[in-house]
Amino acid sequence: MALFNSGNKEQKQKKKQAEKILDEIVGGLMPTRTRLAFFSRMTAKGIKPRQQEKVRLTVLKTVKSEVENNELEPTLEDINQRIEQILNENSDQEVLEKRRENHEMAVQKAKNKKIIKKTELEEKFGIDLTDKQWFQCSIEEVKYSTFTNQPQRNIDTAYVIINKDNFEIIKESVWLKTNMGTRKLFFYNITSIDYDARGVLHASSSVIINTKSAEHVQLKFVTRENFDLMNNAFESFLDKIHNPPQTAQVQENVSTTSSVDELLKFAELYEKGLLTKEEFEMKKAELLGINNEVNPDENHFVKQEFIEENNVNNLENQPKFCSECGSSIDNDSNFCPNCGAKLI
Repeated sequence: MALFNSGNKEQKQKKKQAEKILDEIVGGLMPTRTRLAFFSRMTAKGIKPRQQEKVRLTVLKTVKSEVENNELEPTLEDINQRIEQILNENSDQEVLEKRRENHEMAVQKAKNKKIIKKTELEEKFGIDLTDKQWFQCSIEEVKYSTFTNQPQRNIDTAYVIINKDNFEIIKESVWLKTNMGTRKLFFYNITSIDYDARGVLHASSSVIINTKSAEHVQLKFVTRENFDLMNNAFESFLDKIHNPPQTAQVQENVSTTSSVDELLKFAELYEKGLLTKEEFEMKKAELLGINNEVNPDENHFVKQEFIEENNVNNLENQPKFCSECGSSIDNDSNFCPNCGAKLI
């Protein structure tokens, strides 16, 4: 594409660079892949077919003029952005609006069709598809003939229902439209799910489900969106198995173990003489949730009630009381029978 023929050496270098970029984006006069891709780009912008060649020439002329006048740098990014602006300026908004309306109508039509199909399936197979993800496809299976006992390929219509722990496949005869049975593939028996997109060697997209028994279940005419639904459900199931949430009982056991470990540390400090008995007892009560505090008024009330009930008048004969819990103690005893505290 010879667009630039004048200018000094630097200008010619810029023009040559811009010419190369235009060849990569716009293409030449021959119907090459680049030219066809640029026409598809104009169609996506809402430019009518009869106006596309005119717009293409406008793009070439505008870029040439701006590069010559140093208004546009001959880089791929700058030239591509300028072409995008020119295409937007020449786009037909009526075409875009009509295209948008047709798309919305097609989407709504597909939704209505799926609702009708859902009602038919629920009535025909006696199932409930409410709040469940499902789609229609075909299933290919190898079955053995009743008469010849030879393997033969069989294709049926399939309705795949995605459950929490399995894929439920309802099979329907292609010609007679009769129920051919239901099959469930549980996730714990699946090793992998493969997706083959439609291409040169594949007339239709398909999903291959590999099981632990080395069996392969093939579903045909499965879109990428429906495969993602299947794969997400399968991966979510695997994630719950390998990373189960901790239950309340497990958390409680962890908390109890932590408290015991802390208590052993303080007991070691107490044995080494780094903590007093009062400090150790206070920390033990805190960790084990024991309230050893006794109200002095209550302690005095217990002592006084015991003296009055037993008519004890001689101070020498008055019983001892534990300073820790307030229980009465024999005069000859050195330990409290209630809390085990040593008497001083």
